[in-house]
Amino acid sequence: MTQPDFETATTGRKSHPSGRLNSRSPFVRYRPQIVVCVLVVLVLVGGAYYSSRASEAVPKVVYSTSLDEAVAEANTPLLVDINTADAEELDELPEVGPSTAEEIISYRQANGSFRSVDELEAVPGIGPKTLEKIKPFAKV
Repeated sequence: MTQPDFETATTGRKSHPSGRLNSRSPFVRYRPQIVVCVLVVLVLVGGAYYSSRASEAVPKVVYSTSLDEAVAEANTPLLVDINTADAEELDELPEVGPSTAEEIISYRQANGSFRSVDELEAVPGIGPKTLEKIKPFAKV
């Protein structure tokens, strides 16, 4: 009679061809995953270090005026002197294009300096509605 096989703790394990049991450690078994994780962590740490160092760079000066000067300039509206302005300055007025700017200069040369902003209505191409839009930005 033969004795029945009893299950032992080593029964389910596969043995190595050399006769040793195959007890691979988790570090050996998951080596590719561990290598990828370490590389990802190194890339993230490197990126964080680089971005923190890049942010320490001296900022470039964009404007050379003080904050008080900028606020004062922002609060003063653009006023164009219609008696001394050239075509480019007159072109900055609302509803005034290059041709209307030239008409203003021609009118000024033919009739002399403007005595008031309301006199712009006599210039060809400027009507009452256009004059109302120009008034806040023009001076004599």
